[in-house]
Amino acid sequence: MLLPRSVPLARLALLGLAAGLIFYALGRPSLWLDEAASPLNARFPLDYIITLSRTLEEHPPLFYILLKGFLRLGHDDFTVRLLPALCGLGCVGLLAAVGTRLFSPAAGTAAAAIWLAMPQNLLLSRMARPYSLWLLLFLCALYFLAGWLRRGRKRDIAGMLAAAALMTACHYLSFPLLAAMGLCLLAVAPANRPGWPGRLTAAGLFGAGCAGIAAAAYFGLIAQSHTPQLIADANETVADAARALGAALGGVLYSFDVWPARLAVGAAALAAFVVLARRDRRNFRVLALLTVVPPLVLLAMGRGTGLYARHLSSLGIPLALALAGGAAAWPRLAPRLPAVTLSALALAVLLPLAVHHDRFYAVSSYQVPVIGNNYKLAAAGLAALDRPGTILSFGDDFYGNVLSWYLDQHTPSLALANPRLTPEDREARLLFAAGAHWGYLAPNAAAFLTRYGPDVARHDIETSTFLELAVPRDPVRRVTALPARYGLPMAYDRVFAEISALSGLRFHQNALGPALIPVRNDIDATARLTFANDAPPQPQEIRINVLFDNFGQDNRLLARIRFDTEPPVTFPLSTGYDATRQRQIALKREAPYARMDVEVILRCASRTPTLAGGNLQTLRLTGVEAFFCPANAAGPCLDAAERHLTASVLGNYLEERFAVPSETGQAALLAVRENVAPVNEHQEAAWTALSPADPSRPGVLRLPVTARQDRLLLFPRVGRDGMVRVYGLRPDGVRELLFALQNTGERWTPVSARYELVVPPWLRDRETDLEIELTGRRAQLWTLGDAALF
Repeated sequence: MLLPRSVPLARLALLGLAAGLIFYALGRPSLWLDEAASPLNARFPLDYIITLSRTLEEHPPLFYILLKGFLRLGHDDFTVRLLPALCGLGCVGLLAAVGTRLFSPAAGTAAAAIWLAMPQNLLLSRMARPYSLWLLLFLCALYFLAGWLRRGRKRDIAGMLAAAALMTACHYLSFPLLAAMGLCLLAVAPANRPGWPGRLTAAGLFGAGCAGIAAAAYFGLIAQSHTPQLIADANETVADAARALGAALGGVLYSFDVWPARLAVGAAALAAFVVLARRDRRNFRVLALLTVVPPLVLLAMGRGTGLYARHLSSLGIPLALALAGGAAAWPRLAPRLPAVTLSALALAVLLPLAVHHDRFYAVSSYQVPVIGNNYKLAAAGLAALDRPGTILSFGDDFYGNVLSWYLDQHTPSLALANPRLTPEDREARLLFAAGAHWGYLAPNAAAFLTRYGPDVARHDIETSTFLELAVPRDPVRRVTALPARYGLPMAYDRVFAEISALSGLRFHQNALGPALIPVRNDIDATARLTFANDAPPQPQEIRINVLFDNFGQDNRLLARIRFDTEPPVTFPLSTGYDATRQRQIALKREAPYARMDVEVILRCASRTPTLAGGNLQTLRLTGVEAFFCPANAAGPCLDAAERHLTASVLGNYLEERFAVPSETGQAALLAVRENVAPVNEHQEAAWTALSPADPSRPGVLRLPVTARQDRLLLFPRVGRDGMVRVYGLRPDGVRELLFALQNTGERWTPVSARYELVVPPWLRDRETDLEIELTGRRAQLWTLGDAALF
């Protein structure tokens, strides 16, 4: 047998070997589909990360918060994977410590070697996802559990609860593990306190603590996220869940689809449990509960959709402990435990370095079988196509986010990573990149070639397709006579031909139509139009209509207009969330001029999550219209400008009219009015406009709401500098902005335009108080009797 003094040396050798396997070529495989979301999420501000976890993400925020700190060291794949790699190495050392507490030092070393030889555990240690951190925290909890079973100290229960809280902040599948550990406290008494009182006390303390952790997780994160709805929408039978769990368990035993290996590991584990049941009942009960309870909880929930082996990776820990403990308890194998350890280490080296080398260390490794693209190879292919004056667009938003992440890492920096056009560029070179999903611009390469060919060049890199199109540019629009009208075409092959200059924008087309969107959050992106005034000199009335989508909190849109070399004048246009989608700038020009530049500036804030990687799609420039009218005969020309503005507004709201009483189910009646008075001259049948009684301070309306639909209607109206905002009080007591309408233009918004308030998950089917705040003299809310939301 191993001598006690040789165990630390064996542990050091084990950790050295584990470090080599984990860190070797750590940055070589491409980030795969889910893995790429981690650095994209972690690079954003802390409040964005938390809000993302409360809305779109299925995972709690702890891993992303910790990863954010590691990204300060760099953004290459090695650094992105450094946190999970360190956690994986920590799992090896901590598993040996847990095995020592449960069995013996030699058995602990053997358990760590066996765990390392199970391929999934090495994969998860090299994957930028929360799983290796989650397993490390689970092992921390087991370390304290083993301490309780040995000594019965209450501080071990406190340690278990601390680890449980961190586990829950890392992954929601911690709850079945907490249930299993609670049952362990009931099933097995501490060695020095064999009676039931100690068990019941420990289980009660742990259960109460876990109930508090669960409540905090539910009301702080889960209730507001998509996770409950995903579970509720899963139309599964118990048989479906059982099949999914069986497949996932097979991956735990052996990651790759080699059934003899899975059967061999399963048979060895079963034999180890039989040995423990006969010779070490205490540890048998503990490891059996840790192995059986989590899958049974998932089976009882009918939770199988989207379940993979990594979601059951916690089972690898009791299986490895059982295999080592069974070998140590079997008289024939106990003297040969060093040989068992060495055999496990040989497998740990042989499997990744020889048998499955490309699944661990090749550039093209996805690490798990998923539908996706090799983003690293695709980005390298794009880098080879880099030229100044190239505008890169993507068929799929997430695909675009990941490729942009890789392009940003390139040294020297690429023109593709920060698109830019100047008036001197006589040609725009357009690149359209499509991966597994083509999006809305074209369904496939053949359709793209039919529409834009035959001069389209095609470049294929693995599963990615890049289509290249050269567009001659005419960057100056000429006004030769008055009246004149111009509209920026938003077609893919025309917008870059006619725009004068561009920085930090790319073409984006989704179900809402074509647009230009920022490439990065929190940085100004600009689009400039240049007009040459070749008309006979005379005073002009000019109207600029800017069309946009602004659905993200604190997104900002403004325009800067400059005549010749005069100082530019800035016009704030929109602050999100803004449902108006259009602003008009009115100019009166008396002096002659030769040139007018209209620059639209977009700044997308990291505040409202819509997709892993950013919310760039929430701020979109969808068009610019310019009307040039002679001042002495401006009427018909300006009427045309207004008709275009009105047509766009009607298109945005579908129809401009109040709902009739028979159409409105009164969802919310006003309960409190502070500094609010009706506007006497504003009556429309049964509808009444409310406005601040004292415009120097906000008017406030409060109303209880129980929302049973996805959207609520409201009818605000704002003039220049007016603002209407709707706030809700979340279950955790945080006041959240749900809707904002602000007007920085000259004219009122339409009198009866209906707006939609999107109901967040935490507001559905529960009563809460909403607060409507009216700011400024020109801020109104139209109500039907005492009803404000419908």
